[in-house]
Amino acid sequence: MTSRVSAWLLALSLALALGTPYSFAADVWGGSLSVTSDYFVRGISRSADRAALQLDLHFVSSSGFVAGLFASNADVDPDLPSDVELDAFLGFAWSAGNDWRGRILASHYAYPWNKLGSSYDYDELNLELGFQDWLGVAVTYSPNAPRYIAYRGLIGVSSEAAEVNLQHALLGHLSATGGIGYAYLSGPDSAGYGYWSVGAAYDLAPVTLAVSYVNTTAAAKTLFYNAAADGRLTATVIWRF
Repeated sequence: MTSRVSAWLLALSLALALGTPYSFAADVWGGSLSVTSDYFVRGISRSADRAALQLDLHFVSSSGFVAGLFASNADVDPDLPSDVELDAFLGFAWSAGNDWRGRILASHYAYPWNKLGSSYDYDELNLELGFQDWLGVAVTYSPNAPRYIAYRGLIGVSSEAAEVNLQHALLGHLSATGGIGYAYLSGPDSAGYGYWSVGAAYDLAPVTLAVSYVNTTAAAKTLFYNAAADGRLTATVIWRF
């Protein structure tokens, strides 16, 4: 665990050393409203294979400070009624030259109306790097990710994930998308799993239409049971403002 966290911190240090804060002429407010047929995070459904309505509101200062709130309906436990996921985040955005950009976010995820109270709440640290408009890399660490184990119930464990996302313009406003990643969860019977997706996006700014095929390796079923994607198609409509 120590070596994995040290590697994460080293990557963060290098990114910050090479970058400079984003320079905006003024503070920027923005957000998005979206509807998706299934809410996936690293190949795991958080809406029990049901549609989700999602809202993102964020603020970026002229010096690169980032803050925001994300909300989505969720169903993290199929034996309990549907809930709402709230994600409050703070961070910093920077750029390196004209091509590279990055940001680091510290987030807290909460499910305030879940019958298990704060048992599903967790924290996450995320580092994202992007090159031009076609390459994105993300590394994530959580000290207390929720994990359900049949013989112990719901516990908090540390987790790490890394993923690469690609986008390539095809014709006009149409682009091909794809991504691959690996996530690891510690604790009893610790294990990792791979996840990937391929799809397409059509940009009609400020609206984007996207479809994606999502899959995971067999190990994801052991960790997340039926919530793990096993070759599922999703469709999403995003309105940015």
